[in-house]
Amino acid sequence: MTVFDAEHRSKRPRSRLFILTVLLAGLFAGFLGTALPAAAENKTRELTKVTLQLKWAHQFQFAGYYAAQAKGFYRDRGLDVTILPAMPGGKPMEAVAAGKAEFGVGTTDLLMMRAAGDPVVVLAVIYQHSPLTLMLDARSEIHNIHQLARGKIMIAPHETELMAYFAAEGLDIRQMHFVDHTFDIEDLKSGRVDAMSIYATDEPYQYAKEVGSVRLFRPIDGGVDFYGDNLFTTQKVIDKDPKTVKAFLEASLDGWRYAMAHQEEIVDLILSDYSKRKSRDNLLFEARQSANLILADVVPVGFINPARWERIAHHYAGLGLLPEDMALDDFIYRRNGKEKLPPWAGWALVGASVVAVLALLAGLWLAAFNRRLRREMAERERTQGALAQRTGELEESNSQKDVLLTVIGHDIRNLFNPLLIYAQLLSDPNRKFDPKTVQEYGTKLYEAGRNASEVLENLLEWALVRTGQRRTHLEVTDLGSLARETAGVYSADASLRGVMLRVEPGPPVKVTVDRHQISTVIRNLVNNALKFTPKDGEVTVRVDHDGKEARVVIADSGIGMDPELVTRVLSGASADLATGAKGEIGMGVGLALCRQLVQVNDGRLDIEPNPDGGTVFTVTLKVAEVQADEPRA
Repeated sequence: MTVFDAEHRSKRPRSRLFILTVLLAGLFAGFLGTALPAAAENKTRELTKVTLQLKWAHQFQFAGYYAAQAKGFYRDRGLDVTILPAMPGGKPMEAVAAGKAEFGVGTTDLLMMRAAGDPVVVLAVIYQHSPLTLMLDARSEIHNIHQLARGKIMIAPHETELMAYFAAEGLDIRQMHFVDHTFDIEDLKSGRVDAMSIYATDEPYQYAKEVGSVRLFRPIDGGVDFYGDNLFTTQKVIDKDPKTVKAFLEASLDGWRYAMAHQEEIVDLILSDYSKRKSRDNLLFEARQSANLILADVVPVGFINPARWERIAHHYAGLGLLPEDMALDDFIYRRNGKEKLPPWAGWALVGASVVAVLALLAGLWLAAFNRRLRREMAERERTQGALAQRTGELEESNSQKDVLLTVIGHDIRNLFNPLLIYAQLLSDPNRKFDPKTVQEYGTKLYEAGRNASEVLENLLEWALVRTGQRRTHLEVTDLGSLARETAGVYSADASLRGVMLRVEPGPPVKVTVDRHQISTVIRNLVNNALKFTPKDGEVTVRVDHDGKEARVVIADSGIGMDPELVTRVLSGASADLATGAKGEIGMGVGLALCRQLVQVNDGRLDIEPNPDGGTVFTVTLKVAEVQADEPRA
């Protein structure tokens, strides 16, 4: 039995008090070693100076960085940032690799720099899709990329995406005629070149204003979908000052989010503080087009999909520019990388050591608990990282589908509204209508019901194609006969509308297509043309060919479509639906479906303004190798 006497009782509280005193002293020493030097450092610390090297002259393309500078996002994170535009003849990405700037705006050619030994690291992707494309005058006789292969193409360095596009189309790059880029649209206007590489966010506006309409050949049409601008640095900068890298990245992304939400404000900022090289309208056009490529409302700004980079690297490898097995692990920045200790860490360790010793004396079980906790946290981080990556991939793959479904909902809602309104009016027992009004309302009900039926039919077709339930059955068929049969169905409708429908099947030409799918395309295009052509207007359906390609050209004299609307509608990303000559709602899912069906049949759908007013739809298909009456075996 243990005896507790007065001596024992008096010693135990004193020993506890001693341990507690030492513990508090250790904690206080740690606090002094940590908080006071840190506070003194924060009070006297100067802003860290860094340089951002742009890849072009000042314009909305770099709006996020201007916003981060103007709104104090860089300053609030302890940074003094100098933003440098690219100089004529300069190599901005190489300047960052050489240490002349800490950060830069780059292209996917960073892959080649990495493979060559430059330790460049991508911090964020700003443009989820590249604006790089080929521009031709709309009056050009060149209507496809294969015809362009025989012409003169003005192209700049670091445009590997276009090389991948040519390769994907089966073109021999060695046989093509490239000329050095002057960045002057006058060369295209004068005919010195047949096409020039441009950014779809910029030059189409300038050319349309000075000359006229343009024709664009986009790599994405050939299945080549590269990232656009990215933000990058070097491994040396990351190793030297990881906190600065993290701060710069976070401030830059804040700037981009602000710029996307305040486009007009940033346009005015560019004009006042950076450059008056472009007009306000030009910069606003660039802002709208950039938003369609940055997709800030679809994916987080700066989002990086490693699988997407692997696909891009595969294109480079196919051109012989990269090894097939190039590892990309260190090419993509990891935000949770290790950071160096601050200068005052030594003082903090003194106090921390005392606390650690006392904690060890207090009980070893805490260490075991911490080890178990760290294992659980590491496992959770790995799981969350894999989940985040998978979520990003799903968001990207489903973004177009989600937007298109939004358009479908908008389509159906607008189509059923008149059905409900006129049905409610006619069924109201308190209202009396004369026969003429009843007939008028009945006609409107019929037209609304027919339009709804067309949209639902297109939706069903789209769903069948997307899910693979609608298989493509190719057969050799005469395109002129198919166009005549399909368009002829609308003769009565055209007559009721007071519109002249003219069908010119042209000389016989065989194509290898799915008859049902191409008939659906022609039906949609003729129907749309009739909807948007006013009374006494004309719709022409013409078939022609040049021996290699056959075309169905559907021209109307309707309200026309501006280039921006064409881009949105073809991608299925437009809910801004137009109203037809008799109040019909259309163009939402129909044209997006047409484009998809034409592509399934190895063709192309182009939409251009009609010189006489209205719109010209051109479906281009490859002429069958065997021009016979019967299908090929």
